[in-house]
Amino acid sequence: MSFNNNNNNNNPTAARKFTIKPFRSYTQMDSTSAQATFASLASAMDEIHNRNASTLSFEELYRNAYNLVLHKHGGLLYEGVQDRLGVHLRRNGLKLVRLAREESAAGSRTGGNMSAMRDQYRLLEELAHCWKEHRITMVMVRDIFMYMDRTYVPQHRKRPVYDLGLWLFRRVVWERSMEDDAADNVGGWGERDEGSARLGGMAGAPTGPLKSDENAQTLGMVASSLFLQVIHQDRLDRLEDAPQRTALLKDLIHMLLELAHANAGQFNDSPLLGGGGRGGNANSVENAAVAADNIPVYERDFEEAFLGESQDFYRMESTSRLSHAASGAGGSTDSAADDNDLGGGGKPAAKYSAMEYVHRARSRLDEEKTRASLLDLPAQTKSALLRIVETELIERHAKTLVEMEGSGFASILKVVASSPAVGSVAVASANNRRMAPGGMESSENGVVIDRERIADLASMYDLFSRVPSSVNHLRDALSERIRLDGRSLVRDQETNVAPPAAFVKGVLDMRERFAAVVSDAMRGEKKAQKRMREAFEDFLNADARAANCLAVYVDELL
Repeated sequence: MSFNNNNNNNNPTAARKFTIKPFRSYTQMDSTSAQATFASLASAMDEIHNRNASTLSFEELYRNAYNLVLHKHGGLLYEGVQDRLGVHLRRNGLKLVRLAREESAAGSRTGGNMSAMRDQYRLLEELAHCWKEHRITMVMVRDIFMYMDRTYVPQHRKRPVYDLGLWLFRRVVWERSMEDDAADNVGGWGERDEGSARLGGMAGAPTGPLKSDENAQTLGMVASSLFLQVIHQDRLDRLEDAPQRTALLKDLIHMLLELAHANAGQFNDSPLLGGGGRGGNANSVENAAVAADNIPVYERDFEEAFLGESQDFYRMESTSRLSHAASGAGGSTDSAADDNDLGGGGKPAAKYSAMEYVHRARSRLDEEKTRASLLDLPAQTKSALLRIVETELIERHAKTLVEMEGSGFASILKVVASSPAVGSVAVASANNRRMAPGGMESSENGVVIDRERIADLASMYDLFSRVPSSVNHLRDALSERIRLDGRSLVRDQETNVAPPAAFVKGVLDMRERFAAVVSDAMRGEKKAQKRMREAFEDFLNADARAANCLAVYVDELL
């Protein structure tokens, strides 16, 4: 008996009674309770914006947001989140607009000197700081409303909370009109009563940039202009604290790319302009806003202007240098041309040769590649940029570089083709004038080949090969040079200036020199080899005396 009693005492379920509780009736959350619940969430969002998130219980906040969606108050929650985000972003936009206007006024007073430029960089720094803080805020806000993102958002074709924050940043901060520097505007956010902001008037609240004129200058336009100024100063090697400025610009370009990606897709956004108080048809205004959203902000506000400015910069620079070099001007009276001087260092324009242009153009291309990498530009922007630089520096001036008197490809090729014979007095005097020993070398057949000039030709070919169509000018110059030298040899036979053996020896020497040009300077390309062969065939087959000279030469050898 004691054994059984002990078992009963050790069994806690033996004396426990099970009861079935009555079914708890479902109670729908009313509007007043929903607004009170959102009030706590709105207060938490304010604390997150004020960087007091450590005092919040994210578990409780998530549960409150969950209950609102569960009790069919998702619309109230979504519009309320949009409202609170817009209020804070509007304050940031107001601060940035006022800063931009102050710096613009200061720049006008100081004449736009370097000190004014440093002051204007403050706007970019503040914009980058505002963006960084906004992203941190949106990550925490997104975590609170994660359930709404999974259920209410896709059902009603709304933007996810994080993307909503990006979209609002674009419309309220980046696209804010520079004329809107007041804290309270008709139809705008204003500084509304906290209670009404949190509890009422949330649906359909205006959250736009408040642009009274679609052509009005915006904060984004001002910032984009500063972007281009930073890049322009860097190209002129006048940018102070270049690594820091470049890193800042990189962050802001990433911002534009992220803002552009946030607009992908079709969403049922709340109207940005409430009450149609802007004048005109409210529907047309809303349609214009939707159309603006479909334009990627990166392409519209930066890429297009950046590529256009790059084209203008290199067009002015290259045209200025080559036109002055061709005309023999001692210097430029155009300050813009001086700023865009290819050579730099204050060197007179008349002393710039085609080869100096080639070396500087290669340097410019390398600089743009490095700059594109430092700015972390998208692949399509980088390729478009390099294509523009190659077009302006190479393709537009390819013929000029080939034909430039004294230093162009054709002139250098003429020097290579007319190298004197080994052991002659001309070679001895030329060797005394060479910049470095070994510039000329003799082949096994006693033909002098000017390796130093061939290296110059190779540099020009390497530059032109970036734009394949430009290489045709080099091939044309090669073919023309062969024909001219060949016809000169034929004319010597017409006037009996040289014996037949000299004609054949001259042709063989030509063949060896131009073969060196094609194999070394033109990297042995097949098209150049074909053009060289066709040029030799052209002048040899044009006159029967060439065949006669060859027959006489063979007879002498036998």
